Amino acid sequence: MSSERRLVAVIGAGVIGLQTSISLRQAGFEVVLLAKHFPGEQSIEYTSPWAGAHWRSHAGEDDLEQQQWDTETYKHMLSIIEKETNEPGESVLSGLALRHSRYFSTSASAPWWSNLVRDYQTTPSSSLAPGTQHGTTYTSIMINAPMYLSYLLQTAQSLGVQTIRAALPSNSDLSESLHIARKIISEHHNGGISAFVNATGICARTFVPDPAINPVRGHTVTVIGEAKQITTIEAPSSADPSSNSSESTPIMYILPRPHCNTTILGGTKDVDNWDPSPSPATTAEILRRAKEWAPELLNSDGEFSVLSEQIGLRPARKGGVRVEIEKVEEFVVCHSYGHAGAGYQNSVGSAEKVVRLLDEELSRYT
Repeated sequence: MSSERRLVAVIGAGVIGLQTSISLRQAGFEVVLLAKHFPGEQSIEYTSPWAGAHWRSHAGEDDLEQQQWDTETYKHMLSIIEKETNEPGESVLSGLALRHSRYFSTSASAPWWSNLVRDYQTTPSSSLAPGTQHGTTYTSIMINAPMYLSYLLQTAQSLGVQTIRAALPSNSDLSESLHIARKIISEHHNGGISAFVNATGICARTFVPDPAINPVRGHTVTVIGEAKQITTIEAPSSADPSSNSSESTPIMYILPRPHCNTTILGGTKDVDNWDPSPSPATTAEILRRAKEWAPELLNSDGEFSVLSEQIGLRPARKGGVRVEIEKVEEFVVCHSYGHAGAGYQNSVGSAEKVVRLLDEELSRYT
């Protein structure tokens, strides 16, 4: 079908909503992006800016679709980095950069992406982190999350995506909210809306409503200096893996954030925890674990120079990501939410699926 003059309204300006707007526009759709929060703002319900963030697939061995999403995103991000390297002087940097990465996990087998990433090597057993069974080094993609979101927004706008700031009700049913969204958009755009994309992230819990949405709370600490490499250890901090100590952290990561001389340290994965306040005890444990793995960041007192502590709520969904078409009264809606902590690495592949679904669905009406 010809997608020209087909207007799609994307609701939500996190990494999923922004990338989906870009992918739809590149496919020929007209796009309006409506959101309560945009890049540059901070809110606990606007989850994308709080991410670490780097490319490391969370897809299971049998989750072929999410593996494909992550593969498409990895290759796309590589192309952006290569363009910025070969064509310097762009006014807007993506915030993406290649970084050496080391990864340790309790799984005894190599990850599915071992043949995808650059410079993959298995870590000798003598060099494994405590409590882990497998380790690897490879070249990964580090993402300065606030910079990348701003880059996506400016890319979308340069392609002709119209942005509208508005808050939709979260205490009504979806059809009522879509009627309100249509009225708001009609004040800015003359065309009729062919479809909506629901990229509301964690707010989908009340917006849809979808009770399967649940936060996976992440506690991180920002410190001065850029670590020399990415380090991720997927293993509990306690010597006893069964420990339920409130100070134990289930994962440790050190993420050197490009272009700003800072590093993000983490972290936690607290399911169904909405608390926006950092815990001093957890901060202390994050700093303690990271010392061994990033001594280059320690000051003359042997401590990290802490800039901030923050909480992010990964927008997870019990039952997995939801990317599918739903008819809501007269509206065509393509849901795209529930990506949890994989939003950045899912973003391009997930957006391409939205394009395919809407292309197929809307072709039925021509």
